[in-house]
Amino acid sequence: MENRILNLGIMAHVDAGKTTLTESLLYYSGIVKVRGSVDKGTTITDSLELEQKRGMTIKASTVSFPVGDVKINLIDTPGHVDFIGEVERCLRALDGVILVISAREGVQPQTRILFRQLKKMRMPVLFFINKIDRLGADYEAVCARIRSQLTKRLLFMQEVVKTPQQDYRIRDYGFDDSAYTDQILLSSEKLLNKYLEGEMAGEEELTAAARFRAGKGRLYPVYVGSALKCLGIEPLMQGVIRWLPVRRPGTDRLSAYVYKVEHDEKEHKLVYFRVFSGSIRQKDKVLIAGTEQEITINNLRTVNRGKQIPAQEVSANDIGILTDVPALKCGDFLGSMTPGKGTGLLMEPMLCVNIQPAEEEDRYRLLDALNVLAEEDPLLHIRIPERTGEILADLYGKLQIEILKELFWERFGLRTVFSGMKTIGREKPAGPVYAEIRLGEKGNLHRAGIGIRIEPLETGAGNRYETQVSFGYIEKSFQNAVQEGVMKALEEGISNEVTDTLAVFADADYDSVTSTPADFRRLAPKVVQKALRQTGVITLEPYMNYRLIAPAGDEKRIMAKLAKLQASVENVIYSDGEMEVLGEVPFDTAKEFQVDLRSMTDGKGIFEMEFLEYRRDRQE
Repeated sequence: MENRILNLGIMAHVDAGKTTLTESLLYYSGIVKVRGSVDKGTTITDSLELEQKRGMTIKASTVSFPVGDVKINLIDTPGHVDFIGEVERCLRALDGVILVISAREGVQPQTRILFRQLKKMRMPVLFFINKIDRLGADYEAVCARIRSQLTKRLLFMQEVVKTPQQDYRIRDYGFDDSAYTDQILLSSEKLLNKYLEGEMAGEEELTAAARFRAGKGRLYPVYVGSALKCLGIEPLMQGVIRWLPVRRPGTDRLSAYVYKVEHDEKEHKLVYFRVFSGSIRQKDKVLIAGTEQEITINNLRTVNRGKQIPAQEVSANDIGILTDVPALKCGDFLGSMTPGKGTGLLMEPMLCVNIQPAEEEDRYRLLDALNVLAEEDPLLHIRIPERTGEILADLYGKLQIEILKELFWERFGLRTVFSGMKTIGREKPAGPVYAEIRLGEKGNLHRAGIGIRIEPLETGAGNRYETQVSFGYIEKSFQNAVQEGVMKALEEGISNEVTDTLAVFADADYDSVTSTPADFRRLAPKVVQKALRQTGVITLEPYMNYRLIAPAGDEKRIMAKLAKLQASVENVIYSDGEMEVLGEVPFDTAKEFQVDLRSMTDGKGIFEMEFLEYRRDRQE
């Protein structure tokens, strides 16, 4: 058994070659005898039929291989923005990342989105410049782009020499290369001062300084090669164990994070988790963090040398798998939460779509399929408003819709219709109001009476619930039922989810003989709806912070387009022949702008957005 364990992610823009790189790493480590091919659909990590058909990663896959005495648990993640939720969950389980960049296409929009999040998390990163053998590859240009668009804190590990035959030769730097040692000196103020005083650091001191900064996400080693031809794979593998840190648990208390849920071909639920501290053993009884629910550990497995194998124990830093545990979902912790690992999203879904079965009699089959998919992806938020009966899903983009359509057919045998895609809004009561429905009132079929006061709160406050009804009059089970009903009603609102609202359970009618909690649970949403209709609602729409980068010289057209999008321009920065524009924009007007910008700038423009806040609808 390997002595050390490192959880490694591979990330990239779509088609930069990360799945091919995964196959090359497995082949070079001896786990597979023949490398899988993306084009032929024979890769290990892209095992879904959909992934093989499209030649892209949709779900995160986990495999394991050894490098010396280090066990590498490798997680191959999606590269498209529509699957950013899958990427985000995996980041929390990782110790470090290989960020793959194509030597031909260079730094692309998704590369920048991913790297910005990696920097925020101070995640250790190695760059791998792939496809150096391809026609049109330009190593120097890509390195310049990384410097200008991602980071200047780079540690180039190799020299790339172009031969007269238009081929490339890669030479590894050593400590006798000043081009290498100078990079480390410039990254460390302490070593640089020492050098200026005439004292040269030795190999050990230089390596320790570089390793410390790389492990803290403050220095980024850069490797180059061709995953398809297994060129540069050995130096990259050695770089992984040289620069990326093996984490040391700070406690023996159990903390394990569920980063993936999937169902196998026999529809068994597989739960993947990373152990941060402590260990999990067969027959252990462990709590789901933040709940009082306890589960018994059965059918425990782990990953080892490219396979899933039974395990009696999964220790700190390793990956474990549980089978058929209904209570667990993505994002859960077993034992206790690890600080900083359970919060933060790259991006929330901003689009909503109506999903219906092509055949009306398949509605319940569709709901069952959605329940399975929502277990695997908790950001696939499904809701069914009582007043319309529509099945609504929150998504990231159009590609996700295409994938879901194919998934429903290939996995569940369901033909589906997606319609009415719109931006997700919010609403807020226009003012304070009190509404009630009394016990015995005409039209009230429930053995309950409820009075509720609602009032708007300041922006960003979220929803709050309070009760002014005595627990001596209405006991806890009834009180809980009212709260559940109120919160459900706020989720539905009139047309959109309600936000920044205080709801107060102010009055009640109760019959000790005939009233039940179910009566109060069912009546509460009707009272909230009545209150919202009485006072009216203010519609809110999502606003985003944006960052636009385009070649200098396109200002006039771009600024005119931003004005049409109703975007504000807060700052314009010029550098290296580019302009960078920062500001705020309504999501609804800008959601397709990335496509337009790339067309306007011959594919060179980049448009990134991050959620800012919900504001009053411009149409009101």
